[in-house]
Amino acid sequence: MKKMVLSILSIGLISFGIVNAEEVGEDVDLSSAVITAKSCAEKAKQTGSFELLSSCPPADAAQSGYVIYDVTENTFYAITPKNVYYFELDEGFGGNIDAKGKIVSKEDDLPVIEIQEYKISPKPKAGFFKGCL
Repeated sequence: MKKMVLSILSIGLISFGIVNAEEVGEDVDLSSAVITAKSCAEKAKQTGSFELLSSCPPADAAQSGYVIYDVTENTFYAITPKNVYYFELDEGFGGNIDAKGKIVSKEDDLPVIEIQEYKISPKPKAGFFKGCL
């Protein structure tokens, strides 16, 4: 009986924590979150291969929309175009974004974030190592 009560309580706490992490109106602070396409994020979630996020072609974002993957929280966020221009997301595609914002709604099981402050770091260009070995 005790085990059953404890398991019900733990399931309730776990599910409450999951719902609470994506509540509308909640402030979100992202650090080094990856800018990617929604279609690639869905593939990465299904396969568990998060390398797809940084190798995703930018044309996919034009078709399916932009999302941000928060590495520390293991959560995807859709973006409202209110304070961030799409050309900035194009330039930083595959790179990182540090942002502060608020969850304003949900869209297809994804929390939608309205970004208030942000800094985008584009994906580094490929090159060869120039240091000494």
